[in-house]
Amino acid sequence: MIYTDGTKVFFTASRRAASGSMSLKNGDIVNAKILSLKTDGAARIFFNGNIFEGNVSGSLKEGDSLKMRVVIDSDRVLLIPEKGDDASSSKDIFSKLGLPQNELTSSILAFFTAIESRLDEKSINRIFNFLHKKTAGKASDRASLKEKEKSAFAASLIESKGIELSDELFSQIYEAIFGGGREKNDDEVLEMINHLKGEGLHWIILPFDREFDSSKASGSLALLLDISLKELKSLVLRCNFKNSGEDESWIFSLQGKEFTFMREDTELSQKEKTNLEKLFTSCLTEAGFFDSDTASVFVRYGEPSKYEPPLSVDLRV
Repeated sequence: MIYTDGTKVFFTASRRAASGSMSLKNGDIVNAKILSLKTDGAARIFFNGNIFEGNVSGSLKEGDSLKMRVVIDSDRVLLIPEKGDDASSSKDIFSKLGLPQNELTSSILAFFTAIESRLDEKSINRIFNFLHKKTAGKASDRASLKEKEKSAFAASLIESKGIELSDELFSQIYEAIFGGGREKNDDEVLEMINHLKGEGLHWIILPFDREFDSSKASGSLALLLDISLKELKSLVLRCNFKNSGEDESWIFSLQGKEFTFMREDTELSQKEKTNLEKLFTSCLTEAGFFDSDTASVFVRYGEPSKYEPPLSVDLRV
C-alpha cells in the first residue's frame, strides 16, 4: 500500500492520449495501477477500464496500486492521491469479518471482488476455516503463497456456487483448474459447477488435453462472464506443454485490455521477456484482437493483475 500526503500530483496525461478519458468527471475516485514506468517518468497506468499514457512524479514503481482523485484541467487529466489511510480501512474489513489479514484471507476476498459479489460473512469464514486446516504450518515461501492463492480460488469457486465444501470436491476442482488436464471423473463435477449460477459474475472452467505430432498440451481455460450483459470480463489460460521429455508451464490472462503471460516453472531473462512482449503485441494487434487504437493495447510479461479487497464492505450475515 502506498502512503502519500494527499497533495502531490502523481500522474498527468493528455485527454487526447488517454483512451476512455471522456467518461471521467472532476472528483471521480479511481483505483489506479502502474503498469509500466520508465526512468524519465513516462508511464502507462490502468484505471477506469482503460490504459492511460502520461508522466508520473513521486516515489512510485511498477505494480503499485492506489486510490486517486480525478482532476480535469483543460485538456489534461490529473490524478491526485486520495487522502486517508487505506491500510486502516482495509484492516477494518477483516475485523468486520472476524478474520486475520493475511495472504489466504486476502485471496478469498479478492475472488469475491472479482466476481462483483457481496461478501457473505458466514460463507467467507467457511472458506477460511476449510483452507486454514489445509495450509496451517506450511512455509511462507513463494511456492507456498502461490498454492494458497490457487486453493483460495478453488474453494471460493465451490462456495460461490452454493455447494458444500468437502475434501473430495475441493481436490477434484483444484486438479481440474491447476493440475494440467482432465480426469475421467471430472466431467460431471465440472458440468455441475459450470451450470450453477451464484451471485455476481460467473466463472466457467474448461479443462483440455491436446496431442500433436511430437508434443502434448493440457491445462484449463477459465472464463469470467457477465451473463446478464453477455460479456466476457476475464479469461485465464493455464497450459502445460510436454515435448521430448521437457515440460513447460505457462499462464495467459486477459483482463480488460491488459494481456499478461508468464512461464511458471522457470525464470526467463529480461531479453526473452521483452522479445516475447513485442511478439505478442504484434500478433494480437495484427489479428485485430484489440481495438485499432494501439494505445489501448498493453501486453506484459508477469502474473495477471490481482483484484484488491474492497476498502469498504457490504456485509450479508
